[in-house]
Amino acid sequence: MPNMGGIEFVQAVRKDADYRFTPILVLTSESQPQKKDEARKSGATGWLVKPVSAQDLVKAIKQVPPGA
Repeated sequence: MPNMGGIEFVQAVRKDADYRFTPILVLTSESQPQKKDEARKSGATGWLVKPVSAQDLVKAIKQVPPGA
């Protein structure tokens, strides 16, 4: 993303009360555990490392309850 990274995006979304409980799945090429931890601490609901098959993406989405 040209103006902010994924973590910054998650933080910005979580600051808005209207989106406080909206599920956010991070789809990234980053696989370092510390990045995943940072995303979770920022409010990300889940983390997927590319490449992700369509089947795995659908499975992950189905595992996220609405308003998680």
